[in-house]
Amino acid sequence: MEKILLIRRRRNYINNIDWFIIIIYFIITFFGYINLYSVSIEKAEKQLIWIFISFISILIIFSFKPIYYKNFSILFFIITLLLLIGVFFFGKEINGSKSWYIIGPINFQPSELAKISTSLVIANLLNKYSLNNRKIFFIILLILILPSFLIFKQPDPGSSIIFSSFFLTLYREGLSIIFILYCIFFILLFILPLLKISYSIIISFLFLFLFIIFITKKKKKIFDYFYYIILFIIFSSFSVISPFILKKVLKPHHINRISILFQNEFDKKYRNDIGYNLLYSKTAIGSGKIFGKGFHKGTLTKGRFVPEQHTDYIFCTVGEEWGFLGSVILIIFYLLFIGRIYFLSEKQKDPFGRILGYSVGNIILIHFFINLGMAMGLFPTIGIVLPFFSYGGSSFLSFTILFFLFLRIDAFNQSNYRL
Repeated sequence: MEKILLIRRRRNYINNIDWFIIIIYFIITFFGYINLYSVSIEKAEKQLIWIFISFISILIIFSFKPIYYKNFSILFFIITLLLLIGVFFFGKEINGSKSWYIIGPINFQPSELAKISTSLVIANLLNKYSLNNRKIFFIILLILILPSFLIFKQPDPGSSIIFSSFFLTLYREGLSIIFILYCIFFILLFILPLLKISYSIIISFLFLFLFIIFITKKKKKIFDYFYYIILFIIFSSFSVISPFILKKVLKPHHINRISILFQNEFDKKYRNDIGYNLLYSKTAIGSGKIFGKGFHKGTLTKGRFVPEQHTDYIFCTVGEEWGFLGSVILIIFYLLFIGRIYFLSEKQKDPFGRILGYSVGNIILIHFFINLGMAMGLFPTIGIVLPFFSYGGSSFLSFTILFFLFLRIDAFNQSNYRL
């Protein structure tokens, strides 16, 4: 009888796998591969090996019970932190960032593992405790700060920004929108003065305006006035000194990538320097017009005018060879994919599955949003790949593991619910 129930349970969770989202995953992967093949046949061949390894990892993921992913999440997170620390001593510097382990022919980036382990440990923690518990909230903040700080110090500011996606997950679990707005304001306070000192003055007066609104909205105690005055002094001072802090922390090319967004990349002063990538990225996308030039017929792609077109700027190939129509179709598939993850997350019968699902969806959403924004000049070039699409073995493998971990838990939850 027990064997019959076990067989039924296995069949049930396999039948409860969401095949619709898996089909979308394979469509995006296939479309990404043929675009990568158009950019570089050599890199496409290497990527094919990683795709094969990723498919094997799917079988491994489904061979373990979901309880193991809960129980070992803390250990996995600690191992990830050790790997992030170890990269400063044993890692190799590539493109100005010491964020890679080189093991024979394999390049491995521990920051990709950090996305998986952080998702699991936060899901496990909030599965047991409420976010309203201040102690738990500060522990979660520490969990987010540790890997993002270590990644930022490599320096890899792009990958560290991805950890902001977890605040969207926390918002779903009850985090106040005010806290998120404070974080956005703090980021603006930190970054914008880098472009011009005058921006720090503007931001200071903006905070002063908000300060006046707060103190006049309702009656306050004397301590509240003192509190807001202290905040105003701290934030105003910080906005003035932030450019000097960033110029010491970030490398010149990071600062240039931010500042070019506020310049004209077509200007002769920038077009052959810091505006080169953005100029040819926009040119490649626009040259495809409505229907594109056709597969493997992109002149800018074949001429390799856009640097890093196989990773950061892979969307340029879509715009040039498949045109506006192909770009829109790709965007629709990504939105369907991310939307389906959110839909499945809401169907979970336990908080662990729901929180993990939202973490997966939000990580992919932020990657998708920033990567397309980089290619179109809406966001600085910070080394964010397009999930399942850009070249990169460790990134493709990590996204696949992250996604199918959630699918494994979803299938298990749905089958248990039916039984």
